[in-house]
Amino acid sequence: MSETGMLDVGAHCTYCRQIDFLPFHCGRCGGDFCGPHRSPNEHGCGGTSDNEDVKETKQEPRTAQADSFQSLLPEKAHVRVKQVRTQASSEPTVRATLEAHGHSSALAKLKRFFAKATTPAPSGRGAKSGPANRLVALAKLRQSARGDPRVPAANRVYVYCYVVDEHAEKEVRHELFINKLWPVGRALDYIATQLDVTNKNTSVSAGAQDRLVLFRRGGDSELDRLDSGTRVATAIHDSDTLYLVRGDAKSM
Repeated sequence: MSETGMLDVGAHCTYCRQIDFLPFHCGRCGGDFCGPHRSPNEHGCGGTSDNEDVKETKQEPRTAQADSFQSLLPEKAHVRVKQVRTQASSEPTVRATLEAHGHSSALAKLKRFFAKATTPAPSGRGAKSGPANRLVALAKLRQSARGDPRVPAANRVYVYCYVVDEHAEKEVRHELFINKLWPVGRALDYIATQLDVTNKNTSVSAGAQDRLVLFRRGGDSELDRLDSGTRVATAIHDSDTLYLVRGDAKSM
């Protein structure tokens, strides 16, 4: 028989991926949401309901077990690795190009960023160099990258990162490491903190133009937008280049 452990309490918000110990279940789209995103308008509900009298959200009953576990688990996103509910194909990484999905605001900023870029691409995963050169570049990256020292060495993913800022005089390449067990959303929050970038992604009042989006350039040399709910281990690799962009990534 399965047992309910301390890591099985609560659920991740389908919209922002924050863990919530008293989640709300949407009767229209079937997702679980935190308090700020419980409203269909806040999480962009695309579901429909045949019964107009049905409540849009319902709150799961709080138990004494949940209260006690909440005090034991101050961390939100990395306290457990959530089992996927379906096969991997049901939760794919968003790996479409900017052009295909019309990321208007983010695309415009990235185009201007690359137009004025003067720093050559790093000789890492996506560089046209031999295996020996890539290994040397990765070794240097591991020595110079900064990050949370509490992340075990075996869990570290080493990346280059740029902040796409139209007001900056020149682009600055940062060398960081993140935890492969984190969701991409947590990695985005951590990178924003490390690079001193204002992050309004969890603010209820923030609009689409105020939110941060993370893009990746890897071995295929194409830019992919990373889904905040995907695990770092499946979406980001050593020597990848990440771009932190503020802007609407959903508009057409």
